[in-house]
Amino acid sequence: MNIQVQICGIVVVSLLIIMSLNRKTIWLRSKKAFLVALFTTLIALIFDTLSIVAIVTAAGNYTSFTRAVCKTYLVSLVWMAFAMNYYTSVDVGAKNRMIRIHRIASQIFLGIVTIIIPIIPVSIHHTSRTDLYTYGPAVIMTYLSAFIFTVINVAILIIFRRRMNRRRWGAEMTWMFMLVISAAVQFMNNALLIIGFASAIGTLIVFIRLENPESFIDRESGCFNDLAFSAFLEQCYNRGELISMLTIRFTNPHYLYERYYNENVASFLKDFAKVLDQSSGGQVFKYREWEYVVTFSRKTPIEVGSEKIQSALDRAWIIEGDEAEIELVYTEIPSTFIARDAESMLEMMRAFRRDYRNSSESMLVMDEEWADGYRREQEVEDMIISAIKDDRVMVYYQPIYSTAKKRFVSAEALVRIVNAEGELIPPGAFIPVAEDTGLILEIGRIVFEKACRFMKESRLYEKGIEYFEINLSAVQCMRTDLADEFIKVIKDVGLDPRRINLEITESKAIQSADILISNMEKLRSIGITFSLDDFGTGFSNLDYLLELPINIVKFDRKMTQAYFENEKRRAVMGGVINMIKAVDLEIVAEGVEEKYQLDELSKIDIDFIQGYYFSKPVPAEEFIKLVYGQQL
Repeated sequence: MNIQVQICGIVVVSLLIIMSLNRKTIWLRSKKAFLVALFTTLIALIFDTLSIVAIVTAAGNYTSFTRAVCKTYLVSLVWMAFAMNYYTSVDVGAKNRMIRIHRIASQIFLGIVTIIIPIIPVSIHHTSRTDLYTYGPAVIMTYLSAFIFTVINVAILIIFRRRMNRRRWGAEMTWMFMLVISAAVQFMNNALLIIGFASAIGTLIVFIRLENPESFIDRESGCFNDLAFSAFLEQCYNRGELISMLTIRFTNPHYLYERYYNENVASFLKDFAKVLDQSSGGQVFKYREWEYVVTFSRKTPIEVGSEKIQSALDRAWIIEGDEAEIELVYTEIPSTFIARDAESMLEMMRAFRRDYRNSSESMLVMDEEWADGYRREQEVEDMIISAIKDDRVMVYYQPIYSTAKKRFVSAEALVRIVNAEGELIPPGAFIPVAEDTGLILEIGRIVFEKACRFMKESRLYEKGIEYFEINLSAVQCMRTDLADEFIKVIKDVGLDPRRINLEITESKAIQSADILISNMEKLRSIGITFSLDDFGTGFSNLDYLLELPINIVKFDRKMTQAYFENEKRRAVMGGVINMIKAVDLEIVAEGVEEKYQLDELSKIDIDFIQGYYFSKPVPAEEFIKLVYGQQL
């Protein structure tokens, strides 16, 4: 029975070795470590089988040769446990100081045990073909050594579990569990020689779940896939190995699928990948749909590799007998050292693609200069997230003066952020990043809620402040649930909706007109009004914009200042004012900084004045003082 089990194990491990070596693969350190584990397991199984044969053949007359074979088997078991331990430590990473120390200590310990086991005695029990085993000091040393390696292995898996994905952690832990259980069973019943076979089954599980070369291959193109790319990139960072990369992205995939049959497009993509692989001189990965990555080592400068690839791909591609129009964008990444780790590099690649998705250039470079800008944006994003978490998103208020009532009647609520050091961050430094990342949605909600609560709790409407103007971002304008969210906030605060005016810009209105108008109508139905902000800086499609359900038009600072530059501009602005007034809309002039500007604008049909002449944006407490200190 025992020898049949060992032979089955030998067959399993041999097949795994053949499958690992006969398939196209990317030689990661974990792959090499797994092959070492396979070979040590195979050797252990072979010597397990040979020891059984030697014991049976000796028939009680145990020579030095018989004992040598048995001891070689025992040593191979320790090496097998060491190989499993080494595989796990490689998987965790090479840069960790604890892992480096562990590897050195493990190798020293392995060397000592390899010397001791052949020296100390081993005894043999043999009563029948099914009742034979070894015991004695050499066996105890073997079990103890393998147990130590296994315990350390389990400890590594537990300590570093957050560095490993669940699939990998589960597979390796199953492998260890099978080894521990089989060792316990064999220790309690020496006649059951199942450790080698259990290890063989463990390697089979790891192969199927983690180390199958097929899992790294993209079936459509035959290239390595995105999983292989991520693993390869992570290994390069773990080893501190500098590589450069070239991405090749199709910009017209929809054209290809619309013009040609799917199977012919698939055939073209295989040919494309084959040409790319043959001409690259590096590793080729299909990173995303319609995008490939080629990696180069120090030996191949990216300029040389990039030129070869472009030359090879700049050819007539025939699909269904027709010369297809193939549009490609190349991005050179001269050094992976612009990112601190693989995860950061992948995120930078995604961000670069977003930044240049509408670029007309066919060759782009993702260099240190761009990376510095990206890192600064990341710092700003982290700062915004921290400010939201720690309630450091502030609302400042800039008063708006009524030319008819000669007093402040409203104010614009403007977002500000205070960093962890207590410094005020200007909007221009964080608003673009907040819009790109979607954080502007949370910022907008916070500003809206704080402004509503301030209006309600301060009771400034009793002092003539009729409403607050609150800006809507482009991202907010595209949300279908914007009106429902704002209505809920107003109800929770208990504020009269007529105390709120929402500001939109021309460009925002154009981008999401249908959604925006739907939200505007719902909000107007409860009493909220709307202003058209920064009039004159957008598309200025007057026929379209005047159909929006707005109450106020705001001239931005540039347009306001233009009124004072020359007669021609003054005449144009006068015509615009007459047109706006003809449709019963009110006008706010922003950017007023001088007394004469206030006097001039008060003489024409400007309803409200806003600007530094009265006050810069100030915190809530200072705004209350402004309102109470004005001459009513």
